[in-house]
Amino acid sequence: MGGKNKCWVWFRNGLDQEGSWNGGWMGASSPRGGIRIEHYDYVPCRVPGWRVSWEQPENMSVPPEIPEGAQWKLFPTH
Repeated sequence: MGGKNKCWVWFRNGLDQEGSWNGGWMGASSPRGGIRIEHYDYVPCRVPGWRVSWEQPENMSVPPEIPEGAQWKLFPTH
């Protein structure tokens, strides 16, 4: 994938809330691995590919397949 593309990012939303997909993000493959995501309300960061959907999910509350012991954010973030 070249350049930034519109994407949806999966968030846990806290211990007492269900997770959900959130739109308004732009993403691109990172040379360090994972996906670099950007949103005007957040600091840009890198996340694993399982947290990103390039097409709007049909149901915004259905989670992706989350790998056991999954990392939620990749470091370094840039």
